[in-house]
Amino acid sequence: MKKLTNITMSNSRQILIIAVVLILSLAYRNAIAQSDTRISVDFKETEFKLALEYLMKQTNVNFIFNDEEINRLPNVTLKIKNATLEEILDQLLEDSNMGYAKINETIAIGPIPKESKELPPGFRQTLRGRVYDKDSKAPLSFATVQVITSSTPKGAITDIDGNFSIPNLPVGRHAIKVTFVGYEDAYQSDILLGTGKETIIEIYLTEKLESLNEVVVTASNGVPMNEMAAVSAKSFDAEETKRYAASISDPARMVQVMAGVGTTDDASNEIVIRGNSPNWMLWKLEGVEIPSPNHFAEEGYSSGAVSILSSNMLGNSDFYTGAFSADYGNALSGIFDLKLRNGNNQEYEHTFQAGVLGFDFASEGPFKKGYNGSYLFNYRYSTLSLLNALNFEVSENALPNYQDLSFKVNLPTKSAGTFSIWGIGGMSDTFEKFFPDSTEVDDYEYGYRDNTNTGMHAAGVTHTYFFENKSFLETVLSHSRSFSNQDYEEMDSLWRYEDRFYDNLNKSAVRLSSTYNRKVNNRLTMRAGVILSLLDFDYESRYVKSDTHEWEVEVKSKGTTYLYQGFLMGKYRFSERLDAVGGVHYTRFDLNDDQVFEPRLSFSYELPKSQTITFGFGRHSRHETLPVYFVRTYGNNGEVYLPNKSLQLTRASHYVLGYEKSFSKSLQLKVEGYVQKINNLPVANNPDKYHSPIFGGFETSDTLVNKGEARNIGMEFTLQRYFSNNYYFLITSSLFDAK
Repeated sequence: MKKLTNITMSNSRQILIIAVVLILSLAYRNAIAQSDTRISVDFKETEFKLALEYLMKQTNVNFIFNDEEINRLPNVTLKIKNATLEEILDQLLEDSNMGYAKINETIAIGPIPKESKELPPGFRQTLRGRVYDKDSKAPLSFATVQVITSSTPKGAITDIDGNFSIPNLPVGRHAIKVTFVGYEDAYQSDILLGTGKETIIEIYLTEKLESLNEVVVTASNGVPMNEMAAVSAKSFDAEETKRYAASISDPARMVQVMAGVGTTDDASNEIVIRGNSPNWMLWKLEGVEIPSPNHFAEEGYSSGAVSILSSNMLGNSDFYTGAFSADYGNALSGIFDLKLRNGNNQEYEHTFQAGVLGFDFASEGPFKKGYNGSYLFNYRYSTLSLLNALNFEVSENALPNYQDLSFKVNLPTKSAGTFSIWGIGGMSDTFEKFFPDSTEVDDYEYGYRDNTNTGMHAAGVTHTYFFENKSFLETVLSHSRSFSNQDYEEMDSLWRYEDRFYDNLNKSAVRLSSTYNRKVNNRLTMRAGVILSLLDFDYESRYVKSDTHEWEVEVKSKGTTYLYQGFLMGKYRFSERLDAVGGVHYTRFDLNDDQVFEPRLSFSYELPKSQTITFGFGRHSRHETLPVYFVRTYGNNGEVYLPNKSLQLTRASHYVLGYEKSFSKSLQLKVEGYVQKINNLPVANNPDKYHSPIFGGFETSDTLVNKGEARNIGMEFTLQRYFSNNYYFLITSSLFDAK
């Protein structure tokens, strides 16, 4: 088997590298070059697929094809001596509707189109991307990329930086296969090419442990981007947020169609996972924790109703529902690990669209020719608010008004690594009022005005540096802020509005996160990291007492505290079929000196016939929303007490057992059973009351203690067909008991 070794860029070898690239380019251009290798075959009623496997062994040439199409071909009988591979294929395919084309050392076999219609330039597009090693995240040079859905097979070779470009593809949906010597083949389907802009993708290959005779094809549909994730994890892209019913390009609404995921209200983005509180979700963006990225979010009460993050900005992201790996902390129910994509670094592209969520304008492109840096930003304004501003009276009451901005600037350097500057932010408000009919004497009792303002932002700088293509260091410095303000008034007997309730929360955080990942060898990958968070808040909540008509302060406090996290983990591949991931996460909440070590462990074992068994276990913890710790009570002498300040972290143990079966590259069955045990749950220190922060908000009249317990147990079923042959479906069912 041919083998390409790693090449170091030095002056003495530049000529050799240029020569290799030219040779590979010429091989690609010569799409049907004849082979000098001559072989003999004697097939007697042999399955067509087995005949191809025999030819591959004899010629060291890879074949790429669609299983369903090949399986429909009849068995072959052919006896021929001293013939070229092309002569044998011509006879094998002579009476079929199939043809072939050679791209480098790979032959693609597919149906011969009944008509050959040349599409106008406007109906063709370029597919670009980059190929990486899945464990080290290093780019792979000279990997082969083939498009298997085009009427004429096309492909490309990745350059020294792992980039590839395939121009002039027909618009529509395509599938590709990526091969590289020493790595398992990767297959990705449902790549949508549109006329308006280029499509840019990322492909991750897994290194083989040993040389195998058979072709190993890995379908990447739904596989999490984090290679350390084994159970209860799924990746998604922007295209999926537009596909499922009622998702309306919103990732938070999209995941609600998944097994075990629901919501408390169809009008909100609250995510309830396996019976857990929506307040136990962890939102991450570009590797760091952020506030809930939703408009109208009020921390501790509601996760908001409309996503701040536009689908135009979204890259491949992960969603987890339990038993997270050791690099995740401060979460009990689920994790949204969102990634922003890089802008197009070769072409300028601008997009304007109008939809239910708002009017969007997006722009992306390179900074200058020959530089791989790029920019990307998106601005959105509420559709209904804009119509009202243009004197189209949509509503006079409780009209949601919002706007948001997202951006990412990617700045690669020659020797200092890659820098990226990113951010998202949004503001929203709603004003609801009711002025009663003055002819009705007692209607003043129903008059009110309710003005609510919310917002958030998160911005940061990320630096990624690779060491010898075996390890990388990623460091993120970020700042985030969220706020919510509510001013509620009611009408008195003189038909005047009077203050009744006021609530104002400002919360901010500065975070420094650093992760070191090293691929020790093709079996072992290690990862370690630290997360330092400086948490700051200013909260005031007060109401007007009905008897004295004076303000009564429930909470008025501000302060600073720290959250320290660290983790150490590793992934070991015992064989091509068995993987294990283990590690420990450490959390210390400085406010009350509470700390916990959380072990994590998971296994994945591949059975014959495309079946996989998975198991995951983990201890997890999370602190409550900060105002809970600063509820004030008063002693007989008027002294102020903070009874909840000593609350410990809520803890949970996750156990997950899963089974997966792939019937084809596009059809998959997944079953998961889970048990989750929760302890140290804050509950009221009063046997007659059942209040807990998990239900949202807090009670100022009760002291909370860590004596609560909970448990969730259930089973989830998912049958999913990914987009193929013009249709797809998702069928899920969940059985669970939460107490």
